[in-house]
Amino acid sequence: MKKTHKIYYDNVHQTEFEAMVLECAPEEKTGRYRIILDKTAFFPEEGGQVADAGFLDEQKVLDVQIKDDIIYHYTQAPLPEGHTVRGRVDWAQRFDFMQQHTGEHILSGLVNTHYGYDNVGFHLGLSEVTLDFNKSLSLEQLRAIEVQANQAVWADLPVHVSTPSPDALSQMTYRSKIALDKDVRIVEIPGVDMCACCAPHVESTGQIGLIKIISAQSHRGGVRVTILCGNRALSDYTKKQDTVSEISALLSAKPEDTPQAVKRLLSENAALKARAGQLQAKLLSQQIKDLPSPEETDHVVLFTGDLDSIALRNAVNTLTKDYPGFCAIFAGDDKSGYRYVIGSAGKDCRELAQRLGQRFQAKGGGSAPMVQGSISAPESDIRAFFQ
Repeated sequence: MKKTHKIYYDNVHQTEFEAMVLECAPEEKTGRYRIILDKTAFFPEEGGQVADAGFLDEQKVLDVQIKDDIIYHYTQAPLPEGHTVRGRVDWAQRFDFMQQHTGEHILSGLVNTHYGYDNVGFHLGLSEVTLDFNKSLSLEQLRAIEVQANQAVWADLPVHVSTPSPDALSQMTYRSKIALDKDVRIVEIPGVDMCACCAPHVESTGQIGLIKIISAQSHRGGVRVTILCGNRALSDYTKKQDTVSEISALLSAKPEDTPQAVKRLLSENAALKARAGQLQAKLLSQQIKDLPSPEETDHVVLFTGDLDSIALRNAVNTLTKDYPGFCAIFAGDDKSGYRYVIGSAGKDCRELAQRLGQRFQAKGGGSAPMVQGSISAPESDIRAFFQ
């Protein structure tokens, strides 16, 4: 079968076209239909970028793939072979992808020029764009690259696309993840980047609008950078602006003062927690004093409010010095559940923890002298169990 004619290389802005259905074959595993046209404006999944979206007649295009220069369109229903169909590419998604992909070229080209690092991984999805560089980059380096990238955007540089001859290609220095020798499509942004690429791009960098680095994290000895370009960057800024405005209103602080307001709130909260812990410890101490004496019982079970794990363990250790049986403290309430610590100087607490698990689906574990975990059951049921 002949290669599919790629309309998106003739005119990246053409989103409507007519083409003949050369083949329509069902797929048993997926229930979809694989359709081959004589030509198409749909860009397939290729080069780290997901496929274009749109319709063939009234059938939604579910996916587009390419193999050996033949492009396969996937739909839920068949289209008659030999008939002419009308294709419509989702321009909003196409242009969004063009903004993201050209923005990636600018960033990758600048990183390669300034630091010599290679982009060894790229993914352009519906919600995020990631770039994998083979060496690490500091926050300061990334911010400097981001500034230069946006300067290239605002300069509205032309984006040249060409397919040079093998002789001309051999004289060119360009970025490429794999070795290529024929029909190499070169995307050039003068003074910024020259890279082999199969995807559609904007005609000039000004159409990108904005490039923003969202995050960076270590990845396989290098760094994975997440970016947003164009409308995605604007939408992200709007969402974050709304979030900051809502937080500032809740804190009764100006948006620019929210970090200090949050720090102050966290400090006040920590002080309140410390004070609550002190009061809870005093209450626990009094509750321990009110327990039956070791002469009256071997085992003790105590329910208290929320208390940190260290305080619970210390209290149980204190009890095991006086009581020969199981000493159990449950911290929490019936609604939220309890954290527990059980200790004993002479008995195997693991057996008791296993029985709690069987009876209440309690979680926990530990050693013979002490176990700890969590349980969701009413206080009355837990006390009945121990009795």
